[in-house]
Amino acid sequence: MAKTFRLDIIASDHPFFKGECEMLVFPGIDGEHGILANHEAMVTCLSAGELRFQVNGNWQYAAVSDGFVEITPEYVILLADTVEKPEEIDVNRANEAKMRAEEKLRQKQSIMEYYHSQAALNRAMNRLKITKKHV
Repeated sequence: MAKTFRLDIIASDHPFFKGECEMLVFPGIDGEHGILANHEAMVTCLSAGELRFQVNGNWQYAAVSDGFVEITPEYVILLADTVEKPEEIDVNRANEAKMRAEEKLRQKQSIMEYYHSQAALNRAMNRLKITKKHV
């Protein structure tokens, strides 16, 4: 039996998962991070992308946005603005958000508006990528 650690995945509006986990793979600003039980303690940034975690030998997947991850040898707490299962993502809504963000990027904007539009486009594209892979 594989060693496990406590995993808490918390979105800004709800707890997503709480339980024992065998392995966690999450996107960081410098690439993917893989976590097993007894990992070295650290705090790092979470980037938007695909989150994978293994529970009882089965992989579970989610689309995550930016956030933070606290890692200790016994537990991991992952905090993100949004966390969504692939089957919960509304593909039509994500496509519409992508088109709106692309249109805004074609218009003249302030730097701040540009960054907001770019973030919206990244979120929409991440959601679409996850649904294509896992639904």
